[in-house]
Amino acid sequence: MERGPKYQTIISWVEDRIRSGDLKEGDRLPSENELCRQFRLSRQTVRHALEILEAQHAVVKVQGSGTYVGSGSRDRERPSYRNIAVISTYFDFYIFPPTLHGIENVLSKAGYTTRLSFTNDSVHHEKTILKSILERDDVDGIIVEPAKSAMPNPNLELYRALQERNIPILFFNASYPELDMPCVRIDDALVAEKATDLLIEAGHTRIAAILNAEDGQGHLRYTGYLRAMWKHHLRTDARRTILLDSDMVGNLQSVEDYIMQCLEGVTGVLCYNDELASRLMDLLQERGLKVPEDISIVGIDDASIAQIKDLSSVPHPKEELGRKTAECLLHMIEDPGFDGNYLFDAQPVRRGSVKRLEV
Repeated sequence: MERGPKYQTIISWVEDRIRSGDLKEGDRLPSENELCRQFRLSRQTVRHALEILEAQHAVVKVQGSGTYVGSGSRDRERPSYRNIAVISTYFDFYIFPPTLHGIENVLSKAGYTTRLSFTNDSVHHEKTILKSILERDDVDGIIVEPAKSAMPNPNLELYRALQERNIPILFFNASYPELDMPCVRIDDALVAEKATDLLIEAGHTRIAAILNAEDGQGHLRYTGYLRAMWKHHLRTDARRTILLDSDMVGNLQSVEDYIMQCLEGVTGVLCYNDELASRLMDLLQERGLKVPEDISIVGIDDASIAQIKDLSSVPHPKEELGRKTAECLLHMIEDPGFDGNYLFDAQPVRRGSVKRLEV
């Protein structure tokens, strides 16, 4: 007897549970990740099955919340409070002011009040803020920049509790991989690949990368660095991949001997961002090395410090990203099926920090 397509396993399972009464109108199905694990199927297969069930009006997908039994006729709407919670890691330095200004500008024009909170990149502070939002229960949506997004996070259940209340949640800059929630961000892997390409096109082959290991952006930028190196058949050395925590990024002097050892023989460096690149330039100068004569450097974000220090960089959309984030969340509030994901691209800006090597 011929076996049916793999996606039919999911369809039959849902239909059987509806017939038996185990799943009722309005009940939430397991997440796509949970169904993948339960049935040992690919995410693409699971998603195809859910799309068929949705087309048959057996289930309805609510963006940022999950997939529910029924056609969506059951009233799961929340009252409108005209409040949006915005949670950011920082406020008063680097790229954050223009991004937050972009968010607030769009929300205020749409008639929403913005409630800003800051975690200082601390999961403990993030927990306090999320608990407060749950207790007050008076927001129409949440915009979040995650704290230490590459690290295990103890607050995932709080996000899921908010999701259960049908509150749209949209991440910006990065997201938690364990949560199936949309994110607006720059394409970190792609821009890091382009930044590394800039060094390679200038003749550099011995290139190091200094990255933040505690957030998802750092991991994706590492992926882009590797892609560029492998694309050009260049050797990647573990010693030349320098992974730092946030405290080290803010205080290179604490690990300066280690960094200098790793940079021996290196002619080019990809830095996690412009802030780190600027600190590296200062450190190299203290050690008697010149940029770009001795070492070329490329950063990411094209912050004001990059222009001041004549640093090659890849622009972060900053205020435009903030506006897009707010626009996507408003769409998610109006249409629960709206896909809030969005990726920005950017082209490198070459300045005096990159020296062209003679071939």
